[in-house]
Amino acid sequence: MFQLGERELNKRNLGHWLILLVIICGIGGAVYGMHRLDANDKQEVTATNRKHAKQSRQAIKTDAAQSKAQRAGKVTTFDKKHSGKKTPLFTAQVNRTLKAKRFVGTALIVKNDKVVYQKAFGYSNAAKKRKNKVTTQYLINSIQKSLTGQLVMRAAQAGQLQLSDRLSQYYPKIKNADKITIRQMLDMMGGVTGDVAPATTLTEKQVYQYAQKNAKINPKKINHFDYQPISYVLLAGILNQVTHESYYKLFYQQLVTPLDLNHTSFGQLWRSSPKRTISYGGDKPGLYQEAHTPAANDMAAQLATGNATMSTGDLFRAERAIIQGKLLATPAGAQVLHQATTDLHYTGGMYHYDQTGYYGHGMGDYYESTFVMSKNGRTGVIFLSNSFEKKTMFPKWSTEQTAMDLFQEINTAKKLK
Repeated sequence: MFQLGERELNKRNLGHWLILLVIICGIGGAVYGMHRLDANDKQEVTATNRKHAKQSRQAIKTDAAQSKAQRAGKVTTFDKKHSGKKTPLFTAQVNRTLKAKRFVGTALIVKNDKVVYQKAFGYSNAAKKRKNKVTTQYLINSIQKSLTGQLVMRAAQAGQLQLSDRLSQYYPKIKNADKITIRQMLDMMGGVTGDVAPATTLTEKQVYQYAQKNAKINPKKINHFDYQPISYVLLAGILNQVTHESYYKLFYQQLVTPLDLNHTSFGQLWRSSPKRTISYGGDKPGLYQEAHTPAANDMAAQLATGNATMSTGDLFRAERAIIQGKLLATPAGAQVLHQATTDLHYTGGMYHYDQTGYYGHGMGDYYESTFVMSKNGRTGVIFLSNSFEKKTMFPKWSTEQTAMDLFQEINTAKKLK
């Protein structure tokens, strides 16, 4: 009897172990299956990212090619190095100032439409020993908003929209969109908040959909300055709705082609180019550490707010034309866009600089960009750098204030020596 009981007990124990083994195998299989699904999901996301990036790149490439075919492609004085021999004291001062800042990039200074200083510093690709040039393109980051503002004003003059239009006319699903206007969005006073930072690479249409979904309007912030890039993504979406053209096509047709800008592009094209400018991080400029290329999903998402690349000369010529209203049917529209007679802080994509001019500044992806221009657009300072990590270098190594100081000097001086 005892032996039968022991045998029966062993059978039960064996059964328990078999059940446990089945459970373990089941859990293991489920975990394996989840890993497989996760791996498959990641592969699908990667494939989708590549597909969207390729679609966007091809569309922009087509717009760029059409523009190139229509441009004269002339080499201007803004595309040449200027040693500053006619103003030796001023040139030596600028050289000392920029070297003290360990500046890496290109600097351009213009007085009354004449280039008085243009020089490139450091490397565009340190690994390949390729130096920056006066025609080198840099990511201009937030300065792009001033170019987007110009496109909006152009549409307003064409009767495609009015600055007094409510956001709800174009994006009725955004709560409180009936409380703010295009004018307020241009001036960052619409109370619009929300990040545009998708984890995947989106097409242009998807960027607009993403912005609409993530945009929120804080009624308490309406009529108060609050810098939010998403406002300009929504403005680009409005342009798309009223013109039935992509933002990129408008940019090329209405800015690049008429101004014959031959050193201007977009991050989606430029990041895959073998001659692209590499940006660098680190504790201070010029160390060429942490070589960086902007991510494809970021370049797609920064539509209208920070994915354009330009040389210093192209940027000066573009900002001059925008300030002077040269690209508008009625040049006085530039005064409306920038509310030139007001003391507002930010209008139409630019900051007001005292009562003497305008300025723009951007930082991101290890680039820093600054322009300071006179109210007539004829005098200005442009600094574009590819060695600037905001987290570790701002404000100590920033050349934003340097640009402002030099602008004050050249704008008030009767003659530079």
